[in-house]
Amino acid sequence: MPFSRILVPLDGSEFAEQALVHAGRMARAFSSQVYLLRVLHEPRDSDAEHSAQCVDWRLRKAEARRYLRGLVGDPRLATVSVETEILDGRPADVITQFIDQHDIGLVVLSAWGAGGASELPYGGTVHKVLATTHVPYLIAGGGRADESLERDYARVMVSLDGSHLTEAALNVASALDRDGGLTLEILHLVVEPLMPRRRPLTAREEQLRTELVECNRRVAAGYLEELRDRFGPRHPIQARLEASSHPMQTIAEACREVRPDLLILAVHNGDAAAGWSSEAVREVLLARIDTPVLALQDGMRVGYELARRAS
Repeated sequence: MPFSRILVPLDGSEFAEQALVHAGRMARAFSSQVYLLRVLHEPRDSDAEHSAQCVDWRLRKAEARRYLRGLVGDPRLATVSVETEILDGRPADVITQFIDQHDIGLVVLSAWGAGGASELPYGGTVHKVLATTHVPYLIAGGGRADESLERDYARVMVSLDGSHLTEAALNVASALDRDGGLTLEILHLVVEPLMPRRRPLTAREEQLRTELVECNRRVAAGYLEELRDRFGPRHPIQARLEASSHPMQTIAEACREVRPDLLILAVHNGDAAAGWSSEAVREVLLARIDTPVLALQDGMRVGYELARRAS
């Protein structure tokens, strides 16, 4: 399964705990093991007040242990297998190392932690983690009020870019529907090609661009029909096809209009022409919406069982 191990970094704040409801939903859908991680800064050994700091350090560690143990039975993680871990060091570095060392398949983070919300789309620790790891991530708490704990996702938007990783996004969205009440909002964007020129495009160049967009529209429309046949018997589907020269802005506008419980999309590291780049998602999309975002990154593979459940 793609998300057999889910990591939730926490700092003890209510802001960070907004990630728990999404971690619980993901874990129940994929029978995942959830790890709750608390990172504490190490005391400075060179201080003259080292002994006093050690006492404070032990107290803080004991409090962190009690805090994490209290979350094991939290309703947001009901029926989920949970393990807790307390580590020392710089939070972003420790989180990244934990992801690598424990074969984490999904990291679920709140946009902000103890520092609270700001004008930025997410806090500094989240920025560092997303910039240094290539596992799928889910960002929650972008300003939207916490969702009801008693239900699963009711409306999930999947943004398609025509890449193979799109299949993973659709299969993940379908697998989240445990009770048959999920509506799939499928947004397929045909990206209008960039044609940089020092002078305005000629009539022939404009015609070529129009022809290419229309060709891609026809292919995308046929693909959407295939998706209706494949997923329609299991889920209500709302599909839309749009051409856009600014895909992140178009996706953000669709989220503000539809207000889905979750947006799932594939992101690509490096080659932005292959689809949405990881940088564009982090720096543009997340700054425009408060919808929770599940980003599937290059290299993710969906196992046979998940694909079979989604079919």
